Amino acid sequence: MSTMPFLIDTGTMGARIQAYDWSASPLGSVETWPPSLCVTLSNVLRSKMPTYLLWGPELITFYNDACLPLRGIRPEALGQPLPQAWAEIWNVASPVVTQARRGEATYVQDVPVWIVQRKGYPEETWWNASFSPVMAESGDVGGILIIIHETTERVFGERRLRFLVDLSTRLRGIPEASGVMAMAAEMLGRHLKVSRVGYAEFHETGGSFTVERDWTEGATPTFAGQYRVSDFGSLIESELRAGHTLRIDDASMDARTAEERVAAEFLRTNKRASIIAPLIRDGRLVAALFVHQSEPRHWRDDEATLVQEVAECTWTSVLRARAETALRESEARFRQFAEHSTDMLWIMNAETLQMEYVSPAFERVWGWSPEMFQHRDQWAETLHPEDRERALQATDRVLRGDTVVQEYRIVRPDGSMRHIHATGFPIFDEHQKIQRIAGIAKDITQHDGSTVYVVDSNETSRRELCLLLQGAGYEVKMFAAAQAFLEVAPVLVPGCVVLDIRDPATGELTIPRELKTRRAGLPVIVIGKAQGDVAIGVQAMKAGAVDFLDVPYHPEQLLDALASAQATIRERAERDQATERVRALIAALPPREREVLDGLLAGGTNKTIARDLGLSPRTVEAHRARIMERLGAQSLPELVQIAVAAGLQPKPQDRQG
Repeated sequence: MSTMPFLIDTGTMGARIQAYDWSASPLGSVETWPPSLCVTLSNVLRSKMPTYLLWGPELITFYNDACLPLRGIRPEALGQPLPQAWAEIWNVASPVVTQARRGEATYVQDVPVWIVQRKGYPEETWWNASFSPVMAESGDVGGILIIIHETTERVFGERRLRFLVDLSTRLRGIPEASGVMAMAAEMLGRHLKVSRVGYAEFHETGGSFTVERDWTEGATPTFAGQYRVSDFGSLIESELRAGHTLRIDDASMDARTAEERVAAEFLRTNKRASIIAPLIRDGRLVAALFVHQSEPRHWRDDEATLVQEVAECTWTSVLRARAETALRESEARFRQFAEHSTDMLWIMNAETLQMEYVSPAFERVWGWSPEMFQHRDQWAETLHPEDRERALQATDRVLRGDTVVQEYRIVRPDGSMRHIHATGFPIFDEHQKIQRIAGIAKDITQHDGSTVYVVDSNETSRRELCLLLQGAGYEVKMFAAAQAFLEVAPVLVPGCVVLDIRDPATGELTIPRELKTRRAGLPVIVIGKAQGDVAIGVQAMKAGAVDFLDVPYHPEQLLDALASAQATIRERAERDQATERVRALIAALPPREREVLDGLLAGGTNKTIARDLGLSPRTVEAHRARIMERLGAQSLPELVQIAVAAGLQPKPQDRQG
């Protein structure tokens, strides 16, 4: 019969305790153990929580099966005094153990402990633990019960999230791409306590990459320069191109760097340990964020995850900063946009929201003099009621540091609508504080189609077309290539496109296909040489062209085709303007009149609407008269037609008169 009946069916540690030679232990033979030790140990072994029991003045160590995964490959501690069994935690545990021996229960949270032997490499860990005294038969403290819970993953997770929030905040105010990369590299390097951090940008050929600058700690040399991808091994290259984040603890031991020349290159460039997070865009390796350590290091999973997250969010900021820089610095692009679009420029004080500059184009587009546009609130009053809140929210985003592109509608003093395509961006001072915000507002309202955009790579025929069309009264803008036209197409005044595809340099049918995809209101007339084969004409029409002219053609044929396309543009513009005008009028109706209108659309009578709204029939009749006057309707059927055309849907009648 077992000498330890209290250990029956208590798992691995129960078996170890039974097999242990206790004769040399300060506790002596099991038969002499006090009942308090036996009962407490029995409960410990049956617990599902990781639990230790220290007994006697020597703090002899017991623990249960739940502790085994936490101990890992550490030497056996059973039967050993705690200071000897787990020396690296004794400095942390000693004060609370002393309290427990005095009879005081203690609970500690997120205590940091460096563990050296658990997994074979040093680990930074965090723990929660309760220390409770266990009373012996004498009434004194016989032992200490320790229930532990490792919080390492949670602590690292919270650290990672705090870092990402701080990084996002710091990057938001940096306008230059190089500044974004430098700030991210330094913050990540200091957070991970590594030797070097930086971005590598891969050339389009894919055979090499460039590191413009990096952050280094101490004496670690910079990795800036140009390198061949092949120098770092085919296995490394293939994993990066596949989008896999690389984690190398020791380049001299890793199978991916086992080749002598590859290992030598890693060691020569002071990256004994590395994390490399690739960035894949459109199936191509475009960049990678690298973290280097000059000595071997075991990388944790959360560290690799953090590098991936920083790579993604930082690269997004880099691309944004480059786009903003290109917009500010490209004078040629600005002149091109200004030449082919109607735009209004403005600058606003970010603190007072007072307008510091409004260009003269404001009066032509908005219908008000620039002197009337002194504050953001005055601009807000010109916005279509349905677009006002969204446009103001976009302005708030610019005030927080974002560059925002949006479209909204304005209502001119005469009640007409204009569609505006606007870009707003922050202007930073030398301290990276937003001092002003500015923007470009472009009128993209449908016009009468009297503008013709000629796209022809042949200069002679391009000029001939220009003279012909100008003679017919059209305003002509000329482009030598499809790409030049498509770059500015989103901000062009609506008109017709005349595309000569006889020279492949023009871009063939790229323009009608692209405009068809964008659903742009720019009808395309294609000029080409069919040579007896109608296939090219059919292809042009399928691509989205409204007409095809076979060379040679009569000038009258081109002018007739333009007149037809122009009429379509004019009809659409008139229809859209009328619809938008009604929508604005409906959106501006007082709440009670809108409720009456909804009742009329649902088929209600003055009597039923009055009953539903708690009004008198005479009051409903007065509201109805004002609605018809506002919308220009002469009868109830006409009012319903106007409302439905503006997008309101009549509801099924569910009331009885």
